[in-house]
Order: sequence, then C-alpha cells, then structure tokens
Amino acid sequence: MHNFFKKNRLLVSTVGMIIGTVIYCFAIVFILDFGEFYAGGVTGIAQIFANAFDMPYLKSVLIGLINVPLFIMGWRSVSKRFAILSLGSIVLQVALTAFFDYLVSIGFNPFESMVVLNENGELTNTIVFALIGGALTGLGCAISLRAGASTGGMDIVSQRVSLRSNISFSYVTGTIDVIIIFAGAVVAGDISVAAYTIVRLFTHIIVLDKIYTIYKYQKISIVTKKRDEIQVALLKNFNHGITIYQAIGGYTDEIRWSIETIVLTYELEDYKKVIREVDPNAFITFNAIKGVEGNYNKKVIN
Repeated sequence: MHNFFKKNRLLVSTVGMIIGTVIYCFAIVFILDFGEFYAGGVTGIAQIFANAFDMPYLKSVLIGLINVPLFIMGWRSVSKRFAILSLGSIVLQVALTAFFDYLVSIGFNPFESMVVLNENGELTNTIVFALIGGALTGLGCAISLRAGASTGGMDIVSQRVSLRSNISFSYVTGTIDVIIIFAGAVVAGDISVAAYTIVRLFTHIIVLDKIYTIYKYQKISIVTKKRDEIQVALLKNFNHGITIYQAIGGYTDEIRWSIETIVLTYELEDYKKVIREVDPNAFITFNAIKGVEGNYNKKVIN
C-alpha cells in the first residue's frame, strides 16, 4: 500500500483534491448559504458580494476571479505542484458552486428535512447547521491540503505564511476569517450572523487542525548499536540535521547510541521505514514539538 501511494502520488493527490473540493462546495451551498452564515477566505468574500447584490451566481464568478492572483502567489512562493492542484480545485469550485446553486434554485437541498422553524417561520436549529457546516468545510479543506493541494483562496496565503513562520496554518486562516465574519454581519445587518459563523469557524479550525498535520513537528529519538549506518542513511535520505549521544543501557550495561532529529509530521513514515531497513531492532520514540527556532529546513511539499 505504501509503495502504491508513492508510485501514484499525483493520482492520489488529484483524487484527494477532488474529494476535498466536492465536500467543501457541498457544505458552502447546501449548509452555510442555507443557514445564512459565511465561509472564510475568498468564498466568504464572494458570499458577501453575492448576498449584497442578491445574485447567487455572482459567488462562483468571484471565486474564480479573486483566486487568479492568489494562484500566481502559490506558484511562485509555495510550489508549482501545489499551485497546479489548487488551480484544479478552484476550477472545480466555480463549476460546483454554480451547479449546486442551480439545484437550490429549483428547490433541491438534501438538508431541508433537518429544518426546524418557530411560529414566525424562523430557523431555530441554526447552531446545528453551523456545527455541521464547519465540520464539513474543515474536512474538505484538510483533505485537499493533505493531498498537496488546497481549496484555493486564503489557503494559499496561509500556506505561504505557515511555510515562512512558526504560526499554525489554522491560526492564519482563522485570523483572516474573523475579519470576513464581521464584514458579513454588517452586510446582513444582524450580529447573530457573526455569532453563528464564529461557531462554524471554530468547528472548521478544530477539524482542519486535527487532520491537516503536515507542518507540525515531531522529535524522533533512536537508540541503536548501528550508529554509523543510521547516520549515513538519514543524512542521505533527508534534509534535517541529527544529534548523536553515547548512551549506556541501564539493564544490559551495554553501550548504545542515541540519535535525535526534528522532522515534519508527514515525514514520519519515511523515517521509520529507513531506520527499520538499517536496524530492525532499533528503539524509536516520537514526541510532538510545539515549535522550532533557528536554522531548520522546512521542506516544501513538491
């Protein structure tokens, strides 16, 4: 299975991008628009203008137009592969949001059976839509990002900032989203729009941060007798430095070597594979690292 993913990386990434984008667009049109609250990033901006002018189809047009300069940014500052896959997601978003908006216009919404109205005809379970919408938009974004793409828009900006700082990707997107949330409340003339959208935002961030772990750090500690072989293998296959200590086994009183390195989460499986090939008996531990300062190579996903 590992070899299949490695050999068919572009296919797997493309499928992941498509699945993530479909989930994301589905949530935007059928849940967020239906619940009358906003997405973040470019989609949220597009929603604001579409609602302000009462033109639902304007949303898909703006998603395409605003993403053009951001695509160029992704091409230049993240990676060409990331930008191309993101472009595919953007094109798919334009088509899907227009198609889903058409389905809504003819009376189709799979979540309509969940609607609970009060005596004034107002939606009473908006919080449910906010939670489901946030979970699905977060899931869609995370799947696309783990595939090496994005859902475009501010994801590209956030990816660029995340690559060049120790700020979490989800915190960058969250900050941008807060600005859009309050702009949406002004357009709607209802502060409750902001309140429910904040619920959607927090749910989105939690789901995104749990699934999209690529630029989080892990410390790998290896206890082995094969110091030289593992040292050569790690330096040959990876771009991170290592630290080596001499250690003595408390039970056997034998000399061992402790090798430590800081890696990115998406590199863990590759590290384990290389270590096991050199020394099947190596003792390996992993610990989450909150951040790294100094000269550290944060490899871009190609």
